[in-house]
Amino acid sequence: MNLKKRVFAQGNQNGRELILTAESKEGKAYVRIIGRIADWNANNSKEFQSKVDELVKTHSECEVYINSQGGSVFEAAEINNQLKRFKTVTITVGSLAASAATYFIACYPTTASLNSQIMIHKPSIYTGGNEDQIQSDLKLLKNVTQDYLAKYSKKTGKTTAEIEELWKAGDYWMSATEAKADGFIDFIDDEAEAVLTSEDISILEACGAPIIPKVTANTKTQHKSKTQIIMNREELIAFLGLSADATDEQIEAAKSALKVDALKQRSQADADKQKNETEANAKAEKLVDDAIVAKKLTADQKETWLGLAKADFNGTEKALNAMVSREKLSANLTSADGSNDASRAKWTLEDYLEKDPEAYEKLKAEKPKEAEALEAAYFGKQ
Repeated sequence: MNLKKRVFAQGNQNGRELILTAESKEGKAYVRIIGRIADWNANNSKEFQSKVDELVKTHSECEVYINSQGGSVFEAAEINNQLKRFKTVTITVGSLAASAATYFIACYPTTASLNSQIMIHKPSIYTGGNEDQIQSDLKLLKNVTQDYLAKYSKKTGKTTAEIEELWKAGDYWMSATEAKADGFIDFIDDEAEAVLTSEDISILEACGAPIIPKVTANTKTQHKSKTQIIMNREELIAFLGLSADATDEQIEAAKSALKVDALKQRSQADADKQKNETEANAKAEKLVDDAIVAKKLTADQKETWLGLAKADFNGTEKALNAMVSREKLSANLTSADGSNDASRAKWTLEDYLEKDPEAYEKLKAEKPKEAEALEAAYFGKQ
């Protein structure tokens, strides 16, 4: 990813001229970012802004297709500034999202094809001039590096130190599966693979990709036949449960609803998982606390047994039920007249459990609030 004309990304910079389009289609804004991101041709962020100016007047949703080896971080950032003007933005990755092109996938929900490749690396710089100019450029480079670290960290949930560990050796390549596992992308289209032309392969080779796939189509014949398109449309309509005469708008609406429903199901599944974990932890906590009150465990054993209960509640419960309360000699202490100590006004839970457990059980039955206060005081000191 390069910072400006005299600042370049690591690796070979060869590649196709940037194709940057923005158009209205089926009620949405569609953007394509294909090739090397740069400002030296007619397709640049300034031209892109004028297109977005018109689209945002009537569109709130934008779908972006990316197939790029990266390029200028400033151009990428400004293109992203324009994308942020839409209410919702989703990203689809073709064969490649590398270097500055990963700025977009770090900012929005992203779907990749099975054969997509993702690459991140630290911004790099070629500079010249006197020491003041070099120091100035170095400060600029550090600012951009921190921006990418923050974007990657927010998207993946990794710390900035973990991101630095990934790219410390240079280019860090990920398959779609690896990128999803690392959190850089959100979904993989299991049914689709990006169509790879010979030009795509040459770009992957120029970028130093470790895995070079085979060409799946050439530039002249990459478009599917009309018959194949019709077959795919019929299959899609059947999958979505629509009538055979469904319009393009109805198909797109059904696809969007399906995506939203999938996201809702995923969110609900995460919420249910969290709720179950919370309830299980509370149940384990009570099991161990009850065992301490019953003198089967001591307070300093709590964390060990709590870990066991969280890992295997039923087995831990069975083990604790089989244990007997440990009597202490102090429980049999009597006063000079042979009776139990009657001065219990200042007894703690420890006193009851050591000197007269039966009296404590009676206290729980007859004066539960006093017993609860004793337990709260006892466990609060642990």
